[in-house]
Formats: sequence, structure tokens, C-alpha cells
Amino acid sequence: METVYQMKGYTLHLIPTKKFKTITMSLRLQSPLTKETTTLRTLLTFVIVAATKKYPSTKELASYLDENYGARLSTNIATKGKSQTINVYSSFVNDVYLPINESLLVRQIQLLSDLFFNPLVQDQKFDEEIVKMKKKELKERLQVNKDDKFSYSLDKLFEYMGKNHTLGIPSTGYEDEIDTISSHDLYKYFLETIQNDEKHLYVVGDIDESIIDILNQHLQFPENNKDYPSAYSFDSQRQDVLEIIEEQDLTQSKLNMGYRIGCDFTSNHHYAFTVFNALFGGFSQSRLFKVVREENSLCYYVSSSYDAFNGIMIVNAGIEAKDYQKTMSLIKEQLEDIQNGNLSDNDIQIAKIMLQNALRKTNDEAGSMIALAYNRDITHKQETNDEYIQKLLNVSKEDIINVAKKVQLDTIFFLTGKDFHGNN
Repeated sequence: METVYQMKGYTLHLIPTKKFKTITMSLRLQSPLTKETTTLRTLLTFVIVAATKKYPSTKELASYLDENYGARLSTNIATKGKSQTINVYSSFVNDVYLPINESLLVRQIQLLSDLFFNPLVQDQKFDEEIVKMKKKELKERLQVNKDDKFSYSLDKLFEYMGKNHTLGIPSTGYEDEIDTISSHDLYKYFLETIQNDEKHLYVVGDIDESIIDILNQHLQFPENNKDYPSAYSFDSQRQDVLEIIEEQDLTQSKLNMGYRIGCDFTSNHHYAFTVFNALFGGFSQSRLFKVVREENSLCYYVSSSYDAFNGIMIVNAGIEAKDYQKTMSLIKEQLEDIQNGNLSDNDIQIAKIMLQNALRKTNDEAGSMIALAYNRDITHKQETNDEYIQKLLNVSKEDIINVAKKVQLDTIFFLTGKDFHGNN
């Protein structure tokens, strides 16, 4: 059971459990997602865990982690609707499982503090060599995403569907801006994040309230009462479906379809839409999987996903170019079938069981527990997993039909081979 404490400059969430031999910490820094800051924030996630004054190279920092029984330290960046979140993640062995107490918990907290308050900085700028190295790594990461045609086509869908909207701003930033960021600019922005970001620290493991005293001693941020918006329901006001077809040298075509749904994480219809998505394309027992892939053998893969923070639904399929129109027709038919009420109680029950099983599994991994708690905390939804499951189980057939009727196709992005003909 999560317990919450207001610390200096951040909110602390303790999730005690004896399931793990490690103590996992996740410090999440939230700020509005903007075109002006997305590249800065992305580069920052690479730089802040590269070195500290105490460990002034990536090699020395890595050695320190190895010496502490293979401790882990990493960062990532993600969008949460209208917000962008930096996640600083660390995992250390719990002292209770060592022959002698080595104060690993204190070291873990001290390391988090050093990342923010003792970084490798001189003359008001990050170390030039490290920034240069991390710029190169970021460019390589963006290139890998481009080469991965699934990721690339999904990013392009968001770009076109979300043009002039928050949805169209990439969480990984803009490649052409990377070289324009100086070490001084990056450090200046880093100080702004320390001052202005909404911060939540999650601690998972065999812990008790004694950790609060340690945190008070070693980890404090400037006072901050920010509460940035996150989940919202996307609405483009587009009258006609936007269809974009891009040709590249590839064999397997990627079909991506973006839908407006009039629902998001904070909506009363969130639970009904979660069940609808599971029925439609969320699991291997779904309509899309059974009808489009198995019965008609049209797809290498097909699924739907509910983005509850942007309030949209996405359908992804890997297909042969010649099956473009037929696949879209079948997907449309399955949606209309549910909208018309053609779904059995058994299908609904299976979808709910699959959702229930998936939710139960989140308790088996610390990162998943934190991710779920964070989603609820930044949207101010006070509910336990059991309460959430009960709300899913209470969803009726009529509820599912009603949310299905609000689903409207907004944008199609089709990545295909160079021999594609539009009348296929």
C-alpha cells in the first residue's frame, strides 16, 4: 500500500514490499511538453547520469555501481499527455540481504542527490567532452528509431495527426537542434528543472518510515508546489480523414491508424474504453487478432492501443502492400460491429479476465508498480489496483457500445514499399 509524504521540494511515495531483494528508486521530474524544451530535456537525460564531481567520468561512475553489488542507474524520457517526464531510476541491493550492513541505502540516496547537486560542472556549464559524447549517443538513438520502421511509422503518425498540437511534439526531441545546444545552455536549463519541475520520488522494497530521516538529510529540492496538467482528450476538429502514404525501400508495410475517442485517463468512460480496447485489439483474443490476422491471414501483426494520456486510440498492423485497402476495410468492419452491439458476453468476460491478469502482473516488477502509481498520482486518481479491477468488472455491454460509438478515424499513416499502387 502506497503511503505519501510531502518532503522539501518533492512528493515521496513509499511502496513497501518484501517481494524484492533490491530497493528501487524512481525520481520523476515533470514539466510541460513544449517544442522549445523537448530536445533540451532529452539531451539532459543522457548527460545527468554520465558523471558527477565525485565520479568525473562514465567509467568511474560505472565502476562505483559495480562495486556496490551491481547497482543500476539509468534515465529515460516520456510524454504524459501535455507533460514530459524525466525518470531517474536506481536499484541497489537491500542491506538486509548482505552479510554486514554497508549503508547501501544511504549511498543510493546520496548518489541521487549528487546527480542534481554535485554534477560535473565548471564555469556554469556541463563538461564539454561528456556533452559532446552524449550528443553523439542521442543522434545514434534517434537513428536507431528511424531504422526501426515500426517506431518510425508510429512517430510519423503522431507528427501528422498532432500537427499544431501537443501530440505532434516528439518526446525524444528534434535531431536538427542537438548541435545547437551548448554546454552552458544545457546547464542553465538543468537548473530550471531543479527549480520548476514537479517532482515525485518512488521507493519500492523492504523499507519503513526510517527512510524519511535519511531522505531529509541527503535529498532536498527547492520548495515547489507546481501541478502540471497531463491527461487530456485529443480533438483535431478534422472533418475528413488525413491519409499519408510514404514509400521506402522495405518489404513489410506498416499501417498506422489514429482515432479520436473523446475519452482519457481522467474521464468517467476510462474503464469502459479500457475494456473496449481489450476487446477490439488489445490482446490475442481480440477481434482484430482473430478476424484480420487469423481468419483472413492479412497481417504479420495487428493490435490496438489506448493512449489514455493523449486521449486517442492507435491501430498498428504489419501487412503486404497489396492488402492495404482490404485490411482497413476489415478493421473498419470490426469497429462497426462492436458499435452496432454485436459482441457476446463471453467475449466481454475474456477481455476483463485478460485485463485483470495483466494488472496483477504489475505487482511482480518494481518498475511496473511505480509506473502505475505515477499515472494515478499525476492525474489525482485515488484508487487501488483492486478498486480499479472492480471498476473494470462493473463495465456493462452498453457501456462498451457507447464508448465504441465515439471512436472516429482521424489519421492514417501508411509506410510501404516503392512498388505500391494506391488502388490496391
